[in-house]
This record gives sequence, structure tokens and C-alpha cells, in this order.
Amino acid sequence: MDKNKIHKILSLDSGASNMRSVIFDQSGRTIASHDVPIGGNITIDCENSTKHIISTISDLLNKAKLSYDNIEQFSLGVAGISNDAARELLFRRLEECNISSKTHLTSDVNPIFEMNCSDNSAVLVSVGTGCICLGRNMENKIEKIGGLGLEEDAGSGFWIGKELILNLSLSKNENYNEEEFNELLEMTLDFFDSTELNIAIDKLMESSDKYRKIASICNPLFELAKNGNEIAISIVQQASQHIAEMIIFLCDQISYANDDLILIANGGVINNKFFRKSLADALSFDFKHIKWLFPTISSAYYPGLMSAKMLGIKIDVNDIMKYNKK
Repeated sequence: MDKNKIHKILSLDSGASNMRSVIFDQSGRTIASHDVPIGGNITIDCENSTKHIISTISDLLNKAKLSYDNIEQFSLGVAGISNDAARELLFRRLEECNISSKTHLTSDVNPIFEMNCSDNSAVLVSVGTGCICLGRNMENKIEKIGGLGLEEDAGSGFWIGKELILNLSLSKNENYNEEEFNELLEMTLDFFDSTELNIAIDKLMESSDKYRKIASICNPLFELAKNGNEIAISIVQQASQHIAEMIIFLCDQISYANDDLILIANGGVINNKFFRKSLADALSFDFKHIKWLFPTISSAYYPGLMSAKMLGIKIDVNDIMKYNKK
């Protein structure tokens, strides 16, 4: 590697609801960044997600006034990357751009875990549109629980949104408080800009972006739960119980030995204080104390930082933060 050349890394985090991308150099200086509210899980929608990834890379390069040739390493953290057919399609699209030979592909969560925990002292709990937990076993191998797919993983943002819609749809068979039910229904119709629940559901099911849209209702649901709506509280408690079970199962699997549970938090759902409190309550029988660690930079940087480490470039989170101080 030419030590006199300023090496640039394009790093992209493609999650189920958002794509975050950034270009930075080997000193940690950010050259350009670009975030779009578009889902990029290649298992869910292989063709469109792949197109969105390529177009996001192109848009970021245009924003930075750079070309593919100006980038030494492309580092892509992509949700659904374990799907062989989807990964192969993405790789073909990268070949068409003549950048496959200098692209490193990984999952969207592994870089965050690897760059924040090098041993088995902590567990990553990522709860956004989807959910997954990562930890290291005694042989330093990464083990995971969850990440089976948005239709399979209970407790995720998508699961919460779907559970809300199901509760509203089955209202006649439930002994709900009418005022609280109407409060939830009004919030849901307003959020999806609809006058009837059936119409809102039909529009959601027809949308190519249904997973992100359904998961996005979590925030107003959390607010209602925080304000005492018992139906909303019940949904949040069920979701947090599912995530707690994942964490406990993973801790058993990796023989987690710490008295206190150290959790690296990632994702929009887990970043909500009310949800974290509910999760802590669900874990309280197994762990008396929980310490939360939050990534201090955008998830967009982590695939690139992991690639830099593999390439022997000495750069870490502190370098990124130094150059991003206001």
C-alpha cells in the first residue's frame, strides 16, 4: 500500500429500513455521507434492494465528486447477506461496476459487534425493523440468535407493528378498554393516513416497503404505552419478553460469565428508553444489573472500519469522532 497516498473507504450500512453510507479516509476524516429512508434487506426484496444499494453508492460518489476508481475499498454491511442467491446477485451488480474485487461484504450487524467488542464480555442486541443478538463463545467464535427473517423473528419492530394491527383487527374478540382501543385505532389511522383500518392494511400489503412502514409505527405506540395505554403496554411487554428470551438463550450458548450483563444496543427500537426499561424488567430475574453501551458514531462507518482493520490501516472510532467534532 502506497503510504503517501490518501486512501478512501466507502462504507455502507444497508438495514431493513434505512441505508446509511459514508466515505472517509485513513486518518478518519469524513469526506461525504448520504442517508436514505429505504430498506435494503436483500433477502426480502433481492432485485430492488440490490438496485438501491448500487444507486446509493453512486449517489454518494456524486455527492463527494468522486468516481469508483477514487475509492480503495468498498465495505458493505447488508441485511440478508446470508442468502446465497441474493448475495450472488449483488456481487454480479458490483462486478458490472468493476468494483467487486475491492468490495468486502458482511452482514449489517457483525461490524458493529466486532468493532465494539473483541471478547466475550458483551452481547450485541440489535432491535430495529428486525432483531438479532450476537455474542462470542469461549473459543472466540461469534454466535447468533435470531436474524431468521422479518416474518420469523418475534419482538422486532415489524413484529410490534404487525401485533398492533392484529390486536386492532381482532377487537371484537377481545375484552379491551374501549377508550384505550379507540386511542390506539385513532393513532394508527392517523399514522397511516387512512380513514379505515381495512383500507390501511390493504395499502400496506400492496406496498413494496411494507416492512419499514409497519415497523415505523413503533414510536407512536411507545408513546401511548409510556402514557399508560394498557393495550400498547401489553404489546411492548410481549416484544421485550421475546428479546429477553433471545438474550438469555445466547448467554447460555456462549457461557456468558459476567455477573452484570453488558449489552451493546443497536437499532431504533432498542434505542427507545421505554422499550429498554421493559426489556430490563424482563431480564431482571436472570441479571440484576445491565450496562448499556451505545455506538458513538453512525452505523455507516462500521463496515469500513472493519475493512480497514483487515487491511492493516490503523484507524478506529476515536479517529472518526475527532474529525467529526462540531
